[in-house]
Amino acid sequence: PSQVQNMIVSTSDNSIRVKCEAPRDINGPGGLYHLEVEAGNTLVRNVSQSKCDFLVNNLQYSTYYSFK
Repeated sequence: PSQVQNMIVSTSDNSIRVKCEAPRDINGPGGLYHLEVEAGNTLVRNVSQSKCDFLVNNLQYSTYYSFK
């Protein structure tokens, strides 16, 4: 598929929300959206769901996270 559209990322105290719309070109049956959250080289969350609306709670302060 092509890239997702209209991605919006919002934060609050110790959480982050990632929302997006479907890609223009899906190239097959509708699938799942995946979000991986890493702290350093450690995978701390790996979520798959049918809707692109992810809420990640309980993030630790002063920690660098990578979202893919």
